[in-house]
Amino acid sequence: MSNDDYQIQLLSCIDDIDQKKWDSLVLDNNPFVKYHFFKALEVGKCVNGHTGWHPQYFVLSQGDRYISAFFAYLKLDSYGEFIFDWEWARAFEQYQVPYFPKLTTAIAYSPITAPKILGNLSLFEDLLLPRVMKFYQTNEFSSFHILFSDELEKPIFEKQDFKERDSFQYHWENKGFKTFDDFLQSLKKNRRKSIKRERKAVSHLHYKKLSGDQVTTRDLEIFYECYLGTIDKKLSQAYLSLDFFKALFENMPENTILLQALDPLDQTVLGNALYLKSDKRLYGRYWGSTAHVEFLHFELCLYRGLEIAIAEGLEVFEAGAQGEHKRMRGFTPLITKSLHHIKHPEFSVAINNFIEQERKGISGLFSEFETVSPIKKV
Repeated sequence: MSNDDYQIQLLSCIDDIDQKKWDSLVLDNNPFVKYHFFKALEVGKCVNGHTGWHPQYFVLSQGDRYISAFFAYLKLDSYGEFIFDWEWARAFEQYQVPYFPKLTTAIAYSPITAPKILGNLSLFEDLLLPRVMKFYQTNEFSSFHILFSDELEKPIFEKQDFKERDSFQYHWENKGFKTFDDFLQSLKKNRRKSIKRERKAVSHLHYKKLSGDQVTTRDLEIFYECYLGTIDKKLSQAYLSLDFFKALFENMPENTILLQALDPLDQTVLGNALYLKSDKRLYGRYWGSTAHVEFLHFELCLYRGLEIAIAEGLEVFEAGAQGEHKRMRGFTPLITKSLHHIKHPEFSVAINNFIEQERKGISGLFSEFETVSPIKKV
């Protein structure tokens, strides 16, 4: 079959993409690469405009079906990426070399390892990748970054001289647990006692688990007020809008869960946590509270999430970026990968050296982790 049988499109608006054809390429029902996740970002005005995120969708078609797809963002800053390159940007600025715009492939505002190449990998490499690289090379991008990359994608981009960079997160892996108590038995005695004490402290509260189609507009408004409160406490920026969350719950009910903690007397919401899920993974995303309740964060964001993952037989629970507290509660530090290409030859050498030194530092941390693991040795 000749290349003339295929069509390549570069689109900057999700409305120009066929939802069913795009979602036919998504594996594991992964919420972060489904059409309606990108749609929610656009409807919620979380991308485009003055956000610093300008989407580019690459689609390879054959006849009336999509064969492969890829997405990237023209980035005007490094906010909302979770793989930090501000030092690189400052080095460029010091030598009066523009670092922005850059090209970044990532799940916007989400430190999630998810596939960036959808559909047929070999046809992507043969037909769509040359178009992606031409777009990168012929525009004034300083660099191209693929954040939290999928393992299957690494060899494809390494052939294009992308450099692999290590980071790490804390993930929980289901070892065939049938109950939360089964999970507790996998931990050392002092950790089991600590978790039981924390859970007991908030056991008097009422808890509700709402799937996407059970969440009301008022539920979302309260959740969003809590989300903004968390952002304020962290002195951070509210990247996501209420309209984003409304679109997410409305169009992806099978992928969304809202957990609420309620006052047992008047049933007012004291805190809530938002989860997304695929067919195999649970993702803890956002949390907030209307009042400080000790240990409520752990209950809503970790322990209740573990119960969901165990009950639904999910393989992995990703509870978000950072958080040493997760490791002491049974989450395992795992290496995550990103891929980087720097056009400027001298900066490329310097950044590659930085990446190598960073990798050695992370390796040292992992050696320390093994000496104080909360998990019992088998």
